[in-house]
Amino acid sequence: MSELQTIKCYLDQLPATFLQLLGLVPPHQIIPEPIQSILDLYQGIERISISLIDNFGLFEITYHKPQFMIANSEVMLLLSTKNPYTLGVLHQIMYGGFEPDPNGFHLLRYLNSNGKKTCLVGRKKDIERYDGGTYSVPKDTDMATWVESARTINNYELSWMHYLDFENLHKQQQALKQRTPEELIEKLILRTDKWILSNYKQMRNNSLMIILGDHGRIKLDLEYSGKIAQWREASVPIAILIKK
Repeated sequence: MSELQTIKCYLDQLPATFLQLLGLVPPHQIIPEPIQSILDLYQGIERISISLIDNFGLFEITYHKPQFMIANSEVMLLLSTKNPYTLGVLHQIMYGGFEPDPNGFHLLRYLNSNGKKTCLVGRKKDIERYDGGTYSVPKDTDMATWVESARTINNYELSWMHYLDFENLHKQQQALKQRTPEELIEKLILRTDKWILSNYKQMRNNSLMIILGDHGRIKLDLEYSGKIAQWREASVPIAILIKK
């Protein structure tokens, strides 16, 4: 991780960054400015594939070391935000801030209206709230989302897959007392890392893979202790960038 370039920025800078990477002029008077260093690094991008993973941030990538992400990441963004949880992250990226539709901006709708095709794959309740009228595919499990990702990553200028199995599996395993949340988080991160590797192999050239992480749906009572607990508490959402 020491050789990985890290950039500190604000989460709400991502929408303008995505737009400009795809050759569009962002509505600068409405949303924050893009991350210029990312625009300088990545040019000629034809499509962006985003994988949002719940309960995945700076602590998790450093502690669990998912093999593909560690080996292939070129840049890691440390995302500053007042709300690092799932709905807060979705809201800020889709609307470019905390207000819903304050000036008529919606990331996917803006892309569509400027000739770019987008696709959102995830749970139905999140799609209904955030798809902005774009093409969307509701899926009930992460496995189904991953299978759908193979159909979408090369066919849209921006494809978005949301992996959030932790929420339901944690409730089930709490009842059965089978696995701690820490063990479940590790299992799901390492599993999703392998799925994202398969996506990368499928992607066409001039594509940019972005792996986003948030703090999950709600704050968890985890059993880490000592310095590890402090480390986890200080963790921030991240975005990992890998160009094909």
